[in-house]
Amino acid sequence: MVLIAFATLFLHAQVHGKHLIHVDAASAKAQKTALLIMNGFGGSKAACKAQLMFWRDQGMDVFIPEVLLRPSLETSSEAMDDFMATYHFEDYKDVKVICYIAGAYLLHTYLLDHELPNLTSIVYDRSPTQERAPRAVIQKAPLLGKLSKGRVLEDLSVAEWPEPPVRSTISKGLMIENRATSLMRFLEDECMAMGPLNFDWPSMDPDAEDAFHIALDHDMMYRRWDLLGAAVLQFFETGAFPSELSRERLAENPFDKNMVIP
Repeated sequence: MVLIAFATLFLHAQVHGKHLIHVDAASAKAQKTALLIMNGFGGSKAACKAQLMFWRDQGMDVFIPEVLLRPSLETSSEAMDDFMATYHFEDYKDVKVICYIAGAYLLHTYLLDHELPNLTSIVYDRSPTQERAPRAVIQKAPLLGKLSKGRVLEDLSVAEWPEPPVRSTISKGLMIENRATSLMRFLEDECMAMGPLNFDWPSMDPDAEDAFHIALDHDMMYRRWDLLGAAVLQFFETGAFPSELSRERLAENPFDKNMVIP
């Protein structure tokens, strides 16, 4: 019964599509901004479509690559390199990025070996609970985890995270999930065995200019652009999120399924 419950939580809505791209062919790259959305394991077909539905109308060329691949992190990084080379992001006026958890790994790995001087903004989706998911899954049900996601999940469970880019020309902001997914509630014991959860954004990323906390879980962060869109747009424009958003943790227990969802 435990494995059945785990499979129900972990396998839903996880089928990736191909790259999703929206480009304004009437304008030259040098006059435009490119938005790169680096998804993680939550980047289902429905989630990607929700992202594209919002961002295609915001005056930017939008790129949502499928580069987190089952065989390994190495294969995924090679796919990332190929994607970036194909679309020549260096030719744009500027590049902005939205990064989910595994997507941040691939972006940071790419930037270790490739200069992208026109990269101006990165907004990270951060989750003190969900960031422990690869390791927790491999501990709880390694065979099922690898069956669902492939070897790349196991790779991420032990990977040493590459350093994020530190450059005065890049503004970095954090969207911090305060609600655990149903998967992480199921894996609460494994999650908490890894130590206290850190919701203090200056220590999560000392180089971030700003951050806000929101009572959404990881799956919701892919879809709720009615709540997130204006905040991210403002950060891209000004380097700060709206002042009315909370800079403090919203709840003591992220595993409380009764937490009010905005």
